[in-house]
Amino acid sequence: MADIERKPRVSTRPPKRTTDDYRSSLLEMLGMASPYEHGITKARTDIAIAPPPRSTETESRFPSITDLPRETSDGETAVTAGLVQRLWQATEAVDQELIIEDWGPESPLDRTVGRYRWAWWPVLLGVLVIGIVLVISNLRGIPVSQAADLRADWTAAAANLESSIPAARDAAEVITSPSALPEQLAEARNSLITFDSSAATLRSLVSRPFPTPPPLASGNAFDALKPAQADLQAGTQTVNEIQDLLSDAITYRSLIEGSFQLPPLPIVADEVTLSNLGEQIATAVSSTRAAVRQLPIGPSFDTHRTTAQAIVTRLESWQAAYLDALRLSDIDAATALKTEISDRIVGLRNTVSEPLGLVATEVSAGFDELGVLLDGAIADLAASE
Repeated sequence: MADIERKPRVSTRPPKRTTDDYRSSLLEMLGMASPYEHGITKARTDIAIAPPPRSTETESRFPSITDLPRETSDGETAVTAGLVQRLWQATEAVDQELIIEDWGPESPLDRTVGRYRWAWWPVLLGVLVIGIVLVISNLRGIPVSQAADLRADWTAAAANLESSIPAARDAAEVITSPSALPEQLAEARNSLITFDSSAATLRSLVSRPFPTPPPLASGNAFDALKPAQADLQAGTQTVNEIQDLLSDAITYRSLIEGSFQLPPLPIVADEVTLSNLGEQIATAVSSTRAAVRQLPIGPSFDTHRTTAQAIVTRLESWQAAYLDALRLSDIDAATALKTEISDRIVGLRNTVSEPLGLVATEVSAGFDELGVLLDGAIADLAASE
């Protein structure tokens, strides 16, 4: 220690070095040319950089300065190998932690997204419930609306039919009157057109089946119309019966008036007159037979029609007897035969009032029943609103 040479103490301040003397860059340190120097290498000395916090994990994983070997230490190779092994173990531990801990999303963000997503479910559920309620309400309102339309149509048609009943009654009286003239019969038939059309309209409405209620809808609105529908259907059936009776009455009286039209019946005739008379009588009997076969069938006409058929049957044999009496110039026989057939035909025409009277009674009762049914149906329709 005594041999150590001491340097003389310098009393003067060493020269101050500028910042350019300490300037260096990583490129110069690596031996690269200065033209590659960049402005980023110009470090600022006025910024204080705090040292990183010491970590217990780092201290346990990485060697400290005291662990580094010195030039004069023994066993330098063994120490260096131990440090390298510790560095590798520390690297593997860090890699495992990165694999295990760093894969998942951050918890605050995940919880925020979950809360945002679940916040829409009550709104969507409420909208769905309101939509279902509105759909069900609309479906249930469809039968009620349809029933209201049917009620209005039925009421109007029933009122129109009821208003045409008085004129139809007057026309029925003319049709069933034996003394009515052909012109009067034509006017009566025209008066029934309004009655027929009103009845046809009502019949078409009440004969249609009720609409099928949609799902989740009730058919109670249609059930409330069924009593009125039954009365209206019965009323239209009564109208059909009235129309059939009046039509049969017109047909019956027109056929009776057009049948039994025999030519004038003499009690004496020559050969020429006799020949022409035979042809005329044969034609009249043939047309009468066809007309009687077309007479309407019904309780009101049965008795009178039987009488007409009996006269037709008598005409077939009467024709031959009458012509023989004329040919033999048997005046008494010809007179008797003429009187017989004429009286029977006149009696048949005079008694046509009997079936017409029966028809008038049935028609009047039908009109009364129709009025009761229509009044009841209109009252039921008004009560079902």
